[in-house]
Amino acid sequence: MYKRFFLAAFMAIGMLAPAYAAEKGPYEVVADTTQELVKVIEEARSYIDKDPKRFTSEVRRIMDDVVDFQSFARGIMGKYGSRRYYESLKTDAERAQFRDRVMRFTNSFKDGLINTYAQGLLGFNGNRIEVSPLADDVDLSGSVGVRQDIYGERAKPYQVMYTVRQGSDGKWKLRNVVIEGLNLGRIYQNQFDAAVKQYNGDIDKVIANWTVAPQSVMEEQAAK
Repeated sequence: MYKRFFLAAFMAIGMLAPAYAAEKGPYEVVADTTQELVKVIEEARSYIDKDPKRFTSEVRRIMDDVVDFQSFARGIMGKYGSRRYYESLKTDAERAQFRDRVMRFTNSFKDGLINTYAQGLLGFNGNRIEVSPLADDVDLSGSVGVRQDIYGERAKPYQVMYTVRQGSDGKWKLRNVVIEGLNLGRIYQNQFDAAVKQYNGDIDKVIANWTVAPQSVMEEQAAK
């Protein structure tokens, strides 16, 4: 029932790619590079059975340059990844442990996300995609929204909302995605919070046992 819904989720993460100049705005980044990833997907059909790692590497290359994985991961960690929590720490050892945890979780989150979405992207079958800016102005947080409509089997397109923010290097990077009203950042944050309770506040165990929320969890959230 949710097959196309999750295909939209896969496309949402992957559609922001690195083929842009620093002066391009968030809308141009999404619009110009949607075609690039579609091309990568189509090319992969000729080699995916023999060399699946090649396709995953291509997806990683695209996502590495445009997703702000550390900011995304720190948001998911909640207070355990926040600046306020870091500044409350009293010793250099505690601060070093904080940085190490953030790095380990970022890497784990990134690997899981890329592997999951690389598999999902192969289900894309040339659906029409339209991109439009949500607003011309940047909000107080420095972010701006971009909407993506993915046309599939149903008459109404699947709607994807990006939150992107410009870094100090001038590049616009993905900070969060909402698909059909489902906030992926919030889902992953809830997953992290549940793991903190499961492991009685042991953040190292949370990180060691982290996996990207499986489709069954996403479907449960989507059905609510």
